[in-house]
Amino acid sequence: MNHCRWPRKGAAERPLYPNLPAEVEVIDCTLRDGEQAPGVWFTLEEKVDLATRLDDAGVDLLDAGFPATSDSDLEAIQEMRRRGIRAGLAATARPVGADVARAEAARADEVFLFMPTSDFRLRQTLGMSRARASGVFLAGAEDVVSRGMRLNLVFEDASRADVASMLRLVEQISARVPVRRLVICDTVGASSPASMERLIGRFHAAFGRQIALCTHCHNDFGLAVANTLSAVGAGAQAVTCTVNGIGERAGNADLAETVAALTHVYRVRHHVDPDRLVPLSRLVEGLSGIHTSAIKPVTGFNVYRHESGVHVDGMLKDPLSYEYLPAGWVGRQTEYVLGKHSGSALVRALLDKGGFPVTEDVVARVLHGVKAATERRSKAGHHEMFAQVEAFRRSHLSGIDPGVLFAALERETAGAGLETVPAADGAVR
Repeated sequence: MNHCRWPRKGAAERPLYPNLPAEVEVIDCTLRDGEQAPGVWFTLEEKVDLATRLDDAGVDLLDAGFPATSDSDLEAIQEMRRRGIRAGLAATARPVGADVARAEAARADEVFLFMPTSDFRLRQTLGMSRARASGVFLAGAEDVVSRGMRLNLVFEDASRADVASMLRLVEQISARVPVRRLVICDTVGASSPASMERLIGRFHAAFGRQIALCTHCHNDFGLAVANTLSAVGAGAQAVTCTVNGIGERAGNADLAETVAALTHVYRVRHHVDPDRLVPLSRLVEGLSGIHTSAIKPVTGFNVYRHESGVHVDGMLKDPLSYEYLPAGWVGRQTEYVLGKHSGSALVRALLDKGGFPVTEDVVARVLHGVKAATERRSKAGHHEMFAQVEAFRRSHLSGIDPGVLFAALERETAGAGLETVPAADGAVR
């Protein structure tokens, strides 16, 4: 691990969070929730390679796929097992026998057994009463444990569910079978840091450390990392993340951002090697086709680059001036950029380093030239790249054309001697 001389702010944070754990497990969901991002898919070899990289980075547990919905997920988890992945391998499953059997066939160590817990989702999605849902969840939990796999209860839509009902369900299931973790999901990203802290606090008060609490936060309002950290502050002992935050809709809590904040803000230990974060980010960017912003925290291109004259002057005097998160922590270096907003401090430093005479008159004239050169640059490249990115998204992140579905249906029905009548406009109904 990289170390730095930065003030230990986390020492001041701990009194604010009496339930803050000393260490958390990091669970990565890139292989499952990340791949569920519209238009994203990984080949079997890509899944296994990514699992290996995540394992090398020190991730504790991989949510490695949903075997019941994909043969390739089942095969990938089996191959991860053959390759000797040290991280725990978990499969996602619904509380139905076929799903649990597929998780077992994949040779998963653990199962993320998920089911809606809010009355809205139970009614709208499953058409099921809470009593009936509890029975189904219990039966699925018993099935997981009977097959020798560890059980993680995943409460989908927990941030919109009745807390008392969820507490009763945990008591009911944990009285019958051992529960490894309880995963509280902010499925639609509608929680706030304060509400997440209260929610996790209720579960921590009820179960303490006997069941490890974990969160799975979505980023619809840009709060996934903040909500994840609030949960840790309230006593959660595990977090789920994805590389680059990819996932359904606006994605999930970002792996690099979460572990950086755990390290430098909360001073909570974890096993992730920060030197692996940037390579992981680049790998997933290439495999997924979801390209990250230059200002993306922790791993973004511009995070450790400075142009503003005031900022550069401060950085040259002491890097702590504007980099509380040190570039070296993720294997990067601080960089200084000459541009429209540059000041005399950088020009003076560069001239001095190059062995050129440094006088205030020379500095002023060179700086004027730099600013003028910047403003003369063409914006054609900006427009061209924007058009290319837009075209890529339309062609590669838009899924399969519905025409493929209709063509397959026509082949099937033709073989059965049936006829189909497509919608006049070809729209999906």
